[in-house]
Amino acid sequence: MFVANWDVDVAQSERGVAFLKNTIVRMLFGANVFLILASFGILGYFVRPTNGLFVIHYNVYFGVEIEGVWWQIFILPLAGVFFLLCHFFLAWRFYELRERIAAYLMLFGSCLISIGILIANIGIAFINY
Repeated sequence: MFVANWDVDVAQSERGVAFLKNTIVRMLFGANVFLILASFGILGYFVRPTNGLFVIHYNVYFGVEIEGVWWQIFILPLAGVFFLLCHFFLAWRFYELRERIAAYLMLFGSCLISIGILIANIGIAFINY
């Protein structure tokens, strides 16, 4: 039978739970994975291997600043994967040291980085489309 303990806050209800079983950790990690997969998916849908150059960075004042070959566009989502792995390891370490808020903040920071990378990838995809 499901019993909702509305008088107990989230910090108390998650006490003694393993890192990968924690609800907040699962939600933040799932959001990160979704955002990174969306970044790869958008670039994979719009970018095709060609011999020409792609616009990697565009500035309103100066126009096209950085051009590169098609595979260099995928460096940005790979950087998102790298940041997620680093933040996940640090969050796991903080969680083991009983610093759960720091672990949540690490994963939330990684989520914000993934959002920024997704927005940049959308811009790159539509500039080159």
